[in-house]
Amino acid sequence: MAEIAGRPNPRALQGVAEEALARWGTVRFRYRLAASLTGYGITAFVALFLLLNHPGWAGRDVDLWIRVGGQVRAGMSPYGEAGLGTTFYYAPPWAMLLGAVSWIGKPLLWGLIAVLEVAALRYIAGSWLRVGYFGLCFLTGAEIVSGAFNLVVAAGLAAAIRGDSRLAAATALAKLSPALAIRDWRGALFVLAAALVVTLPVLAWWGDWIAALASAPMAQASLGYYQFPFIARLAVALAVLGLWRSPRAGALAAALAIPGLYSISVVLLYALVAEPRHVKARAQSRPRRGTVEAGARPRMLGEGRRAAGC
Repeated sequence: MAEIAGRPNPRALQGVAEEALARWGTVRFRYRLAASLTGYGITAFVALFLLLNHPGWAGRDVDLWIRVGGQVRAGMSPYGEAGLGTTFYYAPPWAMLLGAVSWIGKPLLWGLIAVLEVAALRYIAGSWLRVGYFGLCFLTGAEIVSGAFNLVVAAGLAAAIRGDSRLAAATALAKLSPALAIRDWRGALFVLAAALVVTLPVLAWWGDWIAALASAPMAQASLGYYQFPFIARLAVALAVLGLWRSPRAGALAAALAIPGLYSISVVLLYALVAEPRHVKARAQSRPRRGTVEAGARPRMLGEGRRAAGC
């Protein structure tokens, strides 16, 4: 805020006040606020409905994380056929992470993941107002109570759109396809190198992980689960990368080529609304309505003398 001899500039204060009044007084913002609050309400309703009526579905991924974490702490490989929804397909660094935190128990781990998912959604949205918009899709509430990391994956895609590919590299070790969104390989290679160092005591698990991935299609088909062929989706994803010259192309390609494609995977598309970093920076550097940049505003009468102590 501009100051005059250590005091707030009245014109700047007036400009901020006028902007706030104009913003809250517009019909457009009223509708936006109503839509956001409705989204929060839908999210809360869906989350409570699933928690109370489908306890076997809500939090089922947390049961998997608890099981994997226990195996890691016992020195056992967490990879092996355990049935649809209970086989672990994330890379060894994720297994090590779960081994380090899952000892806190299911309720606390579940709550921690939910908070992490909400924080990821806030990062994607850019404001709490826009977080509510995502709640208009009922899958948002379902994802938050599922115990999965899909919104964290989406946040990695959003970060890649903004030029930081480190989280995308980390989530690629869980879901593979986020690697298609990586734009800055320097940061990504640092994350991958750190992941390798962390797993030095259990290097053999990398082979177990690759074997689990290779057997996944046949294992899922034997249990009666089918989805759009991965090869076909990967071909479409590569076509998107080749034809769409946009920072968002990688995020869309990653969502299309996700190995396990479920209805809840729609939340990965949330990353597409993330603004690239240079656009966001330009918007933040733009002066507010009703105010003038400090270097551009005309000097008030007598201001130079007061500043100089005259």
